Order: sequence, then C-alpha cells, then structure tokens
Amino acid sequence: MFDKLFNGPAALDLTALMIEKTFPLPTVSADELLALLKQDKPVVLFDTRTREEYERSHLENAENVDPDMRAETFMQTYGDRIPDRTVVFYCSVGQRSSEFLQRVLESCRTAGARECYNLRGGIFRWYNEGLPVFDSRGETHDIHGYNPLWSMMVERRSK
Repeated sequence: MFDKLFNGPAALDLTALMIEKTFPLPTVSADELLALLKQDKPVVLFDTRTREEYERSHLENAENVDPDMRAETFMQTYGDRIPDRTVVFYCSVGQRSSEFLQRVLESCRTAGARECYNLRGGIFRWYNEGLPVFDSRGETHDIHGYNPLWSMMVERRSK
C-alpha cells in the first residue's frame, strides 16, 4: 500500500507542499538553482543531511553541516562564506533543511546574504530531474534514500 502512495513525483510533490505549508520560507526549484549556479553571482550550498548521507552523494561543492547545529555555531563556522552570496540549504526532501534554514535565516541575512533558500524537494527532486550528484570520486548514480519509506520517492537511474 505505501509503495503506491510514496512512488513517483506525486509523492515528492505532496511532501514538498506539506513542508512549504509548515515552513513558509523562501524556496528555489532545482531548475532555478541550476540557473543560479550558472550565473556569475556566488552561491553557497549547505547539505543538512547526516555525514553518511552526504558521503553517498551530494550536490557539487556543497558543504555538509550537522542538521542539529545551533545558529550560533553555524555562523561561527560558516559565517565568512555568507556575505554577498546566495545561500541554499537542502536535505533529502526539504524537511531538515527547512528546519535548519528557519533556525539560521535571520543570522544569514544579518551577515549579508543576498538571498537564502531551501531547495524544494531536496536532493531527491534534484536527482529525479536528472541533475548530477557527486561523491568523493566524482559523479555518481547512487543516492541515500534516508529510510525505506522515503527512498520510494527516488527514481533510480540505470548505471
């Protein structure tokens, strides 16, 4: 029963919508982020998943941050990367990154961020739209599914 509910883009769309209703924060789609990354304006990406998830695959040049990190610690560690940049947070589907962005949004704005966003649909949406993910060796077709239920929202690629 759950496999029918959680398979495909509809389940990810519904999940993203529920997250956006719960956390009314600025979001950016995968296509919009791709366009931002192609511009000359600097973008900094923060992956708010666990280290294990990040090591399996992440967006290119993303920094992995502890999803439970306090805003003060985040700013002490990464505050120098914020000024005059667009800052984008992501996780698997957007839940943890929304929680994180909500916690650090004002600090990022105070530090001079141009814009702050949560990646709508997270790395699952990015991946499902055929965009590249990376591990320490380069581009990969592997992605951490977070848990068995949520992993049903990932459209597996052939290698």
